[in-house]
Formats: sequence, C-alpha cells, structure tokens
Amino acid sequence: MQRETLILGLNPAWQRLFVVDKFTPGTVHRLPRAQEYASGKGINCGRVLQHLGGNPVLMHFLGAENGTRIFDELSANGVQQAPVWIHEPTRVCTTIVCDGDTTELIEPSPVLAEAENNDFIQTLNNYWHTTQCVALCGSFPQGFDVDLINSLDFTGKAVFIDAINNIDAWLEKGVELLKINSLEYSKLLERMGIPQVKSSPQFWKMTAMAVLERLPIRNLVITDEDAPVRAFRFVEKKFQGLQLQPPEIQVKNDIGAGDSFFAGWLYADAEGLSFEECLVKATAVAVARCEVDRPWNLDLKRVAELEESLAPALEKLGD
Repeated sequence: MQRETLILGLNPAWQRLFVVDKFTPGTVHRLPRAQEYASGKGINCGRVLQHLGGNPVLMHFLGAENGTRIFDELSANGVQQAPVWIHEPTRVCTTIVCDGDTTELIEPSPVLAEAENNDFIQTLNNYWHTTQCVALCGSFPQGFDVDLINSLDFTGKAVFIDAINNIDAWLEKGVELLKINSLEYSKLLERMGIPQVKSSPQFWKMTAMAVLERLPIRNLVITDEDAPVRAFRFVEKKFQGLQLQPPEIQVKNDIGAGDSFFAGWLYADAEGLSFEECLVKATAVAVARCEVDRPWNLDLKRVAELEESLAPALEKLGD
C-alpha cells in the first residue's frame, strides 16, 4: 500500500453541475436537472489519488446540510476523512459546461469562529506527528487562522502545495513540490519582486531560477491550460527545466484538471518515480480527467496510453 497522504483541502464545496448544448449570458435558459456531488480542490485531489491507488486522508471544514452530504458521499466511496464541523454551511459551486467551456459561480466560503480554528488544530495534531506526507490544496476559508499552521514543525515531512495565498511561511521551510498555474506564478513573482519580461525567450528559465535560488522548493511546476506544462528544479546545484505539451483532445469537462495533475504527481512521487516520470504521469492524469464527466471517473487504461505517448514529447528547457 502507498504511504498515507494527509490532504488539507480546507475549503470544499457542494458542486451543482449543468451540462448544456447552448449557453448565452443575458438570456433565459431551461436547464436540465443538475448533477450534484462533493467537490473542491482537496476532494478532487483526494478522490483521484485514491482512484490511482493512493492512500489519502482528507481533512476539511464541513458545515450544515451541504457538509453532511459531502461527508456521507465520501464515506460511501471509502475516502478516509478528518472533518472539522462548523456552524456556517459549506459553500455551493454552480458550474455550467457548454461545448467544452466552463462557467463557474462560486459562493463565498464560510467564516470560521475562533472555537472552530481551535477544533481544527486539535484535529490536525491527531494526525501531524504520524503523517510523513502532507498536501495543501487550494484556499483557506474566511477567518482561518493561518498562524496555526505556519507554526507547525515540518521536520521529517514531505510537503506538497497546490495553492498560492498565505503559503510563504510554508515555502520558506522547504517543500517537495509547488504546483501553480500561470496566473498564480505571476502573483508569486510579483510578491518576490522578480521582473516579468514575458516577451523574453529566457523568461521561464530566468524566473524559475530566481524562485528556486531564493526558496527551498525541490520541484516547481507551472500549468497553463492548453499550453505546455513546465517543471523546474536544481539537481546538485545544476538547473533543470522540462516542458510537456498536452495533446489536443475532445474536452468533456475540465473542472479539477489541475487537482488531478496534483494527485498524479503525489501518486508518482510515492511510487518513487523520477522527476521526468512524475511530470509525464501527472500530465496524463490531467488530460484523461478532461475526457470524462468527473475527475475520479478517469480511465486508468487511458492514463497509461497517454503516458506512453507523452514520454517521448518531453523537452528540455534552459540549455
């Protein structure tokens, strides 16, 4: 069995999904019955990781009826959970998918009370000392006391991050992976005061080197929708960069593609795969996810097919 991975997906949502043939803003639509299910970055990542053969434990804030729905659905599917129950209801995310395009309407997150922050850290401490692998997925709810996790001891922990806000203290302690999209990467560069001359052919090499020289990040990965996925690291003080262009496919639903990529990397890392193999596996999982209705319904045989075709397409960056 794979190592246990504690997934901090602290801002879940109850998903309402409408798939329509035509969507025109400003007009009346007679929508089909919504598909409803548990969602959010941590949930998507955890369920894909479980589907791949991983061993996730999902920690999240759950409130009111929507929170109960999420807990019951994940329990029925065998996902281990460490819920922190709160007074305010879990938010709803309403998504409209039309011809491969996605429109999302996301409610504000619940506001945590001081007692709920205290419940969180007590629950987290029940797992922290025995957990070797921690994955942080997405944003925090309103009122979340970030200092509670910034003060944690990371000694002996392999930490993986798919987030951008309030993560600086974690990055400074050292992480195995920071996986962000291109917009989030721009935010990180701005925060670090790194110039962004995107017209330069050396943009990716120079900025990634600057980030990795300043922060103890072992692997830095930037996704960019249909553009190449780019991954960077230092190996024995030598900079290494790779990029991988995802293939063109018929997109059925791309919600959670980045979460699926993250799950694919977590699984590959736990299997002891190389830097290159992790990138190929994660990209294949993300692509396969977009071909099906929900992230955890991806076809594992399709993932294997994509890995075989993507491996020769790896390109070096930074030479």
